Amino acid sequence: MDDQPQDRPLPDRPHDLAKRYDQAYFDKWYRHPKHRVKSPAELARQVAFVLGTAEFVLGRPVRSVLDVGCGEGQWRAALRAHRSRVHYDGVDPSAYAVERFGARRNLHLGGIETLDALPLRREYDLVVCCGMLNYLSATQLTAGLSQVAHRVGGMAYLELFTREDHFEGDTNWPTPKPAHWYRDAMLTAGLTAIGMQCYVQTRDADRVSSLERS
Repeated sequence: MDDQPQDRPLPDRPHDLAKRYDQAYFDKWYRHPKHRVKSPAELARQVAFVLGTAEFVLGRPVRSVLDVGCGEGQWRAALRAHRSRVHYDGVDPSAYAVERFGARRNLHLGGIETLDALPLRREYDLVVCCGMLNYLSATQLTAGLSQVAHRVGGMAYLELFTREDHFEGDTNWPTPKPAHWYRDAMLTAGLTAIGMQCYVQTRDADRVSSLERS
């Protein structure tokens, strides 16, 4: 990881969320050349990898994406550079981001635990949780994964770091659990790992070969 807060904790109170994830936060961590989470080129490579992998699993172009913890919706433009007509729904707890970009980028105010209460599609070809899962408590994570899994119509990209991983920079998160704990949580939610932080619904695991499943 970089030395920036790529993952963002989700405080319980709306006032805390509005104060923490205001314009100054995004200006610093998304746009400042010294502090930004990743460069446009790094984001483009990540999006291209995830999109290509999802399309390999689906056997066709991705048509719909749900981005949970989307911030200002940066993934939307990067995805549309490849698939100009892709339907994009973003979800984030930042009132600032949703008020400023919600109408233009189709962002919804909420979090991973409130997906069932939002006007979202039943399923998406690709579900993304990038840079936020490590900040959730065990209870939040397991509840959120259950809601995420129900919407995976193709593949999910769920970025997580474990106790066994080496990471640097912003680590203002709960102590990561062992890898086997996260694997069990994913399986309990109905998700099967296929490598590189990518998952399919266990019921659809035959979309990939046995050696591609971990």
